[in-house]
Amino acid sequence: ALEAAIREVMVAKPYFLEVDEVQIKKMLQLKEALDQRMGCVVVGPSGCGKSTVWNVLRTALEKCGQKVVVHVMNPKSMHRQRLLGHMDLDTREWTDGVLTEAARRVVREPPETRSWIVCDGDVDPEWIESLNSVLDDNHLLTLPNGERISFR
Repeated sequence: ALEAAIREVMVAKPYFLEVDEVQIKKMLQLKEALDQRMGCVVVGPSGCGKSTVWNVLRTALEKCGQKVVVHVMNPKSMHRQRLLGHMDLDTREWTDGVLTEAARRVVREPPETRSWIVCDGDVDPEWIESLNSVLDDNHLLTLPNGERISFR
């Protein structure tokens, strides 16, 4: 059913893509990887179709009745404090960053909802290091203020 939905989505608006068996295989592999793991990384050169793969997969999953919530950001386009959050040194007040706010929204979603946080951009050691504990068996995002957000 999912493969049929992918084929329908590929040829429909706004995609108008040529049905490519290799791309369909990649979408099904991505779905399988996301079913088995907390997260995964899709890498490749600019313009090779990484964003198209996850966008078509998301639309196909929705067509099959699965709710998918997506939070997209480009971590390379912002400072670390804007991405992860920061603490005001005078008031000791914590302000969430783009990634931490998305993480809080994801953990509030019901279990039947698929939630994706998509970091769409170049992989950089500065921000990818923050995701190590999320992607390992701990499923924890540790914030710079020491708080931990646990993903189920």
